[in-house]
Amino acid sequence: MAASDASLAIARRSSWRDEECLELVCGISNAGGGRLILDADVDSRGAVKRRTNRMMKAIPGIIAQSLSLTCAVELVLDSGRFCLEVVIPPSPEPISYHGSFFFFRDGENHELDDEALDRLLQRDMEVDTKWELRPVVQASIDDLNMGLVTRFTGASRDTDLTQDLDELSAIELTLRHAGLMTGVGTPTNAGILLLHDHPHQYIPGATVRIGFFGSHGGTPIFEDEVFGSLIEQVHTTVELLFDKYLPEEDTKTTSYRLGTAGGHGRPPRDAVHEAVLNALAHKNYDSGTPIQVSVFTDRLCIDNVGRPPRTWTVAALLGRHTSRPNNPTLVAALRSLGIIDGWGNGISSIRLQCMEAGTPEPLFELRDDETMICFPMDSDSLLAASVARPDLPSNAPQVRTELPEVQLTARARAQAHDTSLTLNDEKVLAMIDIDGRLTAPRIAKNLNISESTVRRSFRRLRELGLIDRIGSDKSGFWQVK
Repeated sequence: MAASDASLAIARRSSWRDEECLELVCGISNAGGGRLILDADVDSRGAVKRRTNRMMKAIPGIIAQSLSLTCAVELVLDSGRFCLEVVIPPSPEPISYHGSFFFFRDGENHELDDEALDRLLQRDMEVDTKWELRPVVQASIDDLNMGLVTRFTGASRDTDLTQDLDELSAIELTLRHAGLMTGVGTPTNAGILLLHDHPHQYIPGATVRIGFFGSHGGTPIFEDEVFGSLIEQVHTTVELLFDKYLPEEDTKTTSYRLGTAGGHGRPPRDAVHEAVLNALAHKNYDSGTPIQVSVFTDRLCIDNVGRPPRTWTVAALLGRHTSRPNNPTLVAALRSLGIIDGWGNGISSIRLQCMEAGTPEPLFELRDDETMICFPMDSDSLLAASVARPDLPSNAPQVRTELPEVQLTARARAQAHDTSLTLNDEKVLAMIDIDGRLTAPRIAKNLNISESTVRRSFRRLRELGLIDRIGSDKSGFWQVK
């Protein structure tokens, strides 16, 4: 039951008394979290006196033993006076103290009768806090990587946050507004994933597993597991893939690796980077399952639990679509760091990078709760992309993908006009469907055909009403209808 910053409960008491203060902590936690402010004994030099120091150390243990709640106690300045601040996280479900349930509201702590408790329990059942906004009560801002925190918040890297309380307050405010921290100073799951060095300690399965399987499935010949913050996992995974699993040349030590089956070779590094980033950003982290990257001699597959909206087909995924992230808070944070653009262009970028590198387009598969992207690395493999192999015989085994919607529409439109499209027409259409600003020279270079052939395809596609030119020849773009 998370509360907004404005509604966070704040209670004040002159000193800690177990019975009264534990009831307050119980009520504040049930109300969505907040703070309990206590007077502190400090001498003229600002040193904490013995009694206050004892209480700072004792209070967290008393609360944990009585309420099974993890609270932090800090010395703070409040209206010019030193005080002890007990930071109370929201309870994921109503908690009781000595069998009684309390709720802090309008500056007072109320013991709930049966009817009020039923309402609280019902409200708790109705509230469905998204995974990424759930508090990680075992952690605090001190557990985060301050280098990542300052990069995200724009704070000065040499700031001593133990001394500069104003700077610390500004950082916490920025993290709260971004959904990376709760109002009581507890990191959220999204904050841990993005800003903690070891998120797997709090989020089961927040890792990437890589395995090399040779030409068969079953047990991997060798494997690795990648840990670290989300950004670190992306970079480390790509580095491992291209240095260890996808070497440029075969040696005695890499005889099992890529190249034993011949074929196209490695997929573009940028395309693989984008695919790994997409998997980590859109994964269903509630599943507790790591991202799985499987490397075979003829293909590289990235599989994660999590998929686009249920109504989407592979054709819709390959076409134009808005950004519909599973983890909008996490994606917004990555966008603010300039790591993704947040416009739903990830799939288009991967396809275009493969086209420009002269490698087959990757194949996509959407299952009930999973998304897989597979980069073919063997020209004889049935995993060759449909844009490169539209002429498979009808008795060939079914390719594990769907034709992009634009190609299906194009073929139907051509048949309606009692004509047909050439292979080059379909390839040109597929490329400008990805990026309408591609020029004829660039398309010709990527497809290894002449510019005049590309322009003939433009003319044929335009006559069939499949594309239209928006703007001038120099600054305009192609729009697929």
